[in-house]
Amino acid sequence: MSTRPRQDNVIYANFGARSAAPEPESRERVRRHTGYPAAAQWLIDALDPVDAGRYRRGRDYARAGRVLSLELEHGRIAARVAGSHNEPFAVVIALPRRGADDLTAVPRALAASSGSLERARRGDVDPEVLDALVGEGIVFRCDCPDNSVICQHAVAVAEAAAQRIAQRPAALFELRGLSMDAVERQMVEQSRQLSQESAQATDDRFWRGTDLPALPDPVVAPALEDSDMDLLHKAMRTVSYTAVEQLRAVADIEDMYDYLVRSE
Repeated sequence: MSTRPRQDNVIYANFGARSAAPEPESRERVRRHTGYPAAAQWLIDALDPVDAGRYRRGRDYARAGRVLSLELEHGRIAARVAGSHNEPFAVVIALPRRGADDLTAVPRALAASSGSLERARRGDVDPEVLDALVGEGIVFRCDCPDNSVICQHAVAVAEAAAQRIAQRPAALFELRGLSMDAVERQMVEQSRQLSQESAQATDDRFWRGTDLPALPDPVVAPALEDSDMDLLHKAMRTVSYTAVEQLRAVADIEDMYDYLVRSE
């Protein structure tokens, strides 16, 4: 039975009022694009918290060409997205800050693996290189009324940026103000410095050697006390005619030893 107010045969209804709280977006898992190279796939992976509805709408926006003026520079991806309003919405995807010293890890990580630079040119970026370039803590911002962490307009920009990076992987490096040629020169310079340092270290070890361990401090004890005197007597018996000569020979040896080790 209707609960709306009624007067005679007229029913008053407020069609602008909500009868219940708005239903939240479906948390259904949606199959995201996984065919991008590593240089671009990180953008799609960052969309994991997005619900299925927002993801599909954002993906459709990107496919429909609604992403305008896409820019990748200074550690951020900026664009405008034509949505339901007359004016497009401004979207920014901000990466964690990286200073000049932090970015020296990029050529160092590339130099650590043989052939990694050529793979990076094709978009196959090693995890260590990707971590140096991107890192964790990506922030999505949009000036649309949707207060979700990642709205459909941010999804559209991430999809469009991933497509651009997949087509030209150098854009990932340019996002951090680096060029592939400059990175290659830094790799060569770092390799040259490492080679010189290694050669210098080898020369120093050759001419100066290394520190020797401390000399032991043994306990001084007469050798005769540690000797088996029976063996000495047996030895002297073979060259002596009588037992007296044998004893005299052993005594002479003891006297000679005492003379040799006697401290003046």
